[in-house]
Amino acid sequence: MHNSPVNETPRMAATDEPFAIYHGRVISRGQLWADVAALARQLPEQPYLFNLCENRYLFCICLLAAAARKQTCLLPPSNQSAVIEEIRQTYPAAYLASDKNLPGNLEYIDIQAASLPPSSAAVELDWDRPAVIAFTSGSTGHPKPCAHSLRTFALSAQMAIGALGLSGQCRVMISTTPPQHMYGLETSVFWPLFSSLVLYDGRPFFPEDIRLAVATAPRPAILASTPTHLRSMVGAEGDWPNLTGILSATDTLPSTLANEMAAILGQSPREIYGSTETLSFASREILQDPLWRPYPGSRLTQDHAGQVWLASPHLPNSITLQDAIRIHQDGRFEALGRHDDMIKVGGKRISLSELNRRLKAIEGVEDGFCFLQQHDHGARLAAVVVSHLNGQDIRRSMKATVDEVFMPRKIHFVDHIPRNEAGKLSKSARESLLAVLNACN
Repeated sequence: MHNSPVNETPRMAATDEPFAIYHGRVISRGQLWADVAALARQLPEQPYLFNLCENRYLFCICLLAAAARKQTCLLPPSNQSAVIEEIRQTYPAAYLASDKNLPGNLEYIDIQAASLPPSSAAVELDWDRPAVIAFTSGSTGHPKPCAHSLRTFALSAQMAIGALGLSGQCRVMISTTPPQHMYGLETSVFWPLFSSLVLYDGRPFFPEDIRLAVATAPRPAILASTPTHLRSMVGAEGDWPNLTGILSATDTLPSTLANEMAAILGQSPREIYGSTETLSFASREILQDPLWRPYPGSRLTQDHAGQVWLASPHLPNSITLQDAIRIHQDGRFEALGRHDDMIKVGGKRISLSELNRRLKAIEGVEDGFCFLQQHDHGARLAAVVVSHLNGQDIRRSMKATVDEVFMPRKIHFVDHIPRNEAGKLSKSARESLLAVLNACN
């Protein structure tokens, strides 16, 4: 077990330092803890709650109030009633907390900020009990629970902020990803909680909304987004003078898109690498170096069976990674795709993730993914794309980087791909889309 101390005093103290932008006004750290203490007194006496708050500040005080009551927040991959009920079968004593009406007439506790005067009173927190159980997005099957303590989040935040050169910087973190997703949870909630960064309560979606959120932030802003969102911003008009950094995660950022972002937004994007199980533990700036660099203190090793393990101060134990990894001698690494999406055609192997990356890197392809399509004579590669190009143009472009045996035989064209709020395509959404496409052919 790692017993590294958490340097909690500077960031967790109730002070007049800014913590959040809530409904357009600055909330101090003293105000944060006053709101947490007030909400903690109102929560029912139950061991688990689904934290479904959309407003990021209300999500944060709900999470901390629950921790103060020794309750664990459940973070489902979506707030659909069927998903919640599926998870509820395992946690029958869980109640729902939200700041907005929920679908399906689900009963919930209404979460609002009490807006009491700032307090200097400390809130007692147990750093080592599970504060959050996050669930995988379901891209490979049923949501899988992953429990983490406040100590894990604190250490991870300190490592990430140090590795990215954000220590001591008072920047507004604007995120397009919901706080229930691990990427959004880390960067937009826990990073501000354990640093000088400032939480932004909204979640802008459309390019102009994102630009306005950045432009009107009271301090220089960092945008934490996804390749899907960044791609939609390529054609956005207007300037970005208040933008001081771009983070990307949840999918590989093509170098072509990174170049476009650097030209349009004036910033070279940084990517962070991790998972729901591990939290983030590496970063890269693809325009400078295509290899991932682990945060200081994090280390990858490979056993005799080829399995890669992550050991890091923020994790109580080493964790096996689900991705295929090639580790370089200096500790940097390449991510080759998930073990379960490796395919073999004509005696050659490649991951579907790598094929997807190369497909989406084609100029003129807005989005897309490859898949194996079953036929009477076996499986063949096919693709779904959002593009104004024709199939011949796409195949011609892919041939420059992809072996002939991996060329998609069939290319389906659609208006959009039903990705979730984190920019991922869940297994159920992918299967529903393919069922519709197959029925039309």
